[in-house]
Amino acid sequence: MTKESKKYRIYDKTTKQWYEIPEDQYREYDRWRTALRKRMQYRGECFCPRSKWWLCDPHCLDCEFYIAPSVSLDEPIILDDRSSDNTLGDYVSDPNALTEKIAADRDLLLFLFARLLDALSVLLQMK
Repeated sequence: MTKESKKYRIYDKTTKQWYEIPEDQYREYDRWRTALRKRMQYRGECFCPRSKWWLCDPHCLDCEFYIAPSVSLDEPIILDDRSSDNTLGDYVSDPNALTEKIAADRDLLLFLFARLLDALSVLLQMK
């Protein structure tokens, strides 16, 4: 195979098609996506196997091999003056209901049951 007959192709995942491009554009694109893939792998955000490198494109967040970085709620928040009094867990709201709200709902339910029993006893006395 001669250099002139070699075809340089890029796969587009959105259209699921191969596109032939000139060698200089292919080399520039391949160098850029390889650097991006290696950077993401170094960070632990990409686990693309070598057999699937041809699928690699600049859309890492949509990639099937992307691993979202985890955030610790115990990590201190560093302020501008280099102090870290709080953690991220101090600012994230708890999706669970508050104890006071549960107690208030229970009291309201007991009150409504008592009113229902009073209404039923009045109805039964009318008969």
